[in-house]
Amino acid sequence: MNEPVQQGLAWPHRVGLLVLSVALLLLVLELVRRGRLKERYALLWLATALTGLLIGVFPGVIVRVADLFRFQYLTVLFVVSFLFLLGLVLSFSVVISALVERNRRLTQEVALLDHKVREMEKKHEDQSG
Repeated sequence: MNEPVQQGLAWPHRVGLLVLSVALLLLVLELVRRGRLKERYALLWLATALTGLLIGVFPGVIVRVADLFRFQYLTVLFVVSFLFLLGLVLSFSVVISALVERNRRLTQEVALLDHKVREMEKKHEDQSG
């Protein structure tokens, strides 16, 4: 007997992926709504949830990508996961770089303001005394 060739993910995996993707989508939208996650940072998570939904609804996408690059299904999922993590790390690196620069500028401004306050206090003491 010939077993049918599986096209994409098995039903339990598809259902699990769909449930997780919908849960992630709802969680991200709720976090944005409550102001706990900024919109610009939510885009990567929304793209991840939508990709999961796309693969869950159309599992043939995995088959086509695997055939196109001549990879196994698991390899395609690994590459997609790796690209997501790479995007996440890159996103965090950009945010951290901006925060470091902002922190440097703020530190310089505080030092200048502190210097001005000390000068003003010294002038005030000289005029009073």
